[in-house]
Amino acid sequence: MVSESMQMYLVTIAREQNEQKPVPLSALSHVLSISAVSANEMCRKLQDSGLVQYQPYKGVLLTEEGDQVARDILRKHRLWEVFLCEKLGLTYEQAHDFACELEHTTADLLADHLDRFLDFPAVNPIGKPIPSTGQQVPEKTILSLDRLNAGNSGIVVHLDAPEETQAYLGDLDFRPGAVFEVQARSSSSCLLKIGGESLSLNADLMRQIFVTPDPGSESGEIPSQNDIQQNHGTYKENHMQAEKQITIEKIPLSELKKDQTGVVVHVGGKGVARRRMLDMGLVTGTEVSVIRIAPLGDPIEYSVKGYSLSLRKTEAETIMVEISEDQQEN
Repeated sequence: MVSESMQMYLVTIAREQNEQKPVPLSALSHVLSISAVSANEMCRKLQDSGLVQYQPYKGVLLTEEGDQVARDILRKHRLWEVFLCEKLGLTYEQAHDFACELEHTTADLLADHLDRFLDFPAVNPIGKPIPSTGQQVPEKTILSLDRLNAGNSGIVVHLDAPEETQAYLGDLDFRPGAVFEVQARSSSSCLLKIGGESLSLNADLMRQIFVTPDPGSESGEIPSQNDIQQNHGTYKENHMQAEKQITIEKIPLSELKKDQTGVVVHVGGKGVARRRMLDMGLVTGTEVSVIRIAPLGDPIEYSVKGYSLSLRKTEAETIMVEISEDQQEN
């Protein structure tokens, strides 16, 4: 009988193990917030049970039996994450915490039924793979979003975009597990419907988003130029009527225009200069707007967190911000 404590160690080793290299006991004690002595004692116990191989001064590796136990727990954990996020609307953080409790008490039969109910998901809400049981499951096609045509629908599997962009899209409920429909396409962007809202994404970002098309909606072919041109009129009409349209575009803060508002996504510079920017509140996620620009274009006065801040143009050039499409047109 593998106890809950032993299961916790095995899952942690599975998550930390990389390319069959032993996981140091110091890494285990750090991740699990326990003493090195406790980690050593448990790993000795796991070795006696045939679940790990202990290598002195190097760490531990899962045996075939230990790997199977870890995969079984990870499968249950990530299936619950999918269920709690997709069906109950919990955030990923909430789902993860509940799944940590449910993973140890879920019977194999229940996990199999849950897997079938969820249509055999390949990944959890943040794109981590869900281990299989070896049973036959429907093969799922995973494509980049730019390979879908208007009318296609599907589920977001993984975002390969920078963390700041993923966080921004997450605020719009566009994250792994989200269901969407491609309303229209042009050669440089697409219009999606998600959660009753419309979202416009540019071509670069579309190539960084990987999705599973709905059955009967799959399109492994890149849309032809003729398809895009035929759809262009519909795209423009829908684009103008959308209640909420956002194209992720990054520009230097120095290019932000008067009365525009941007969200800081990157602070460049080095040493003291960068530290000064951060101390003034110019951190990732902060909204910045232009108050006024000097007659010669330098310096520029910004509004940051309710107060005014004056920057030289050369300083503002090192900071990247995102602005919405409607502001780009101003």
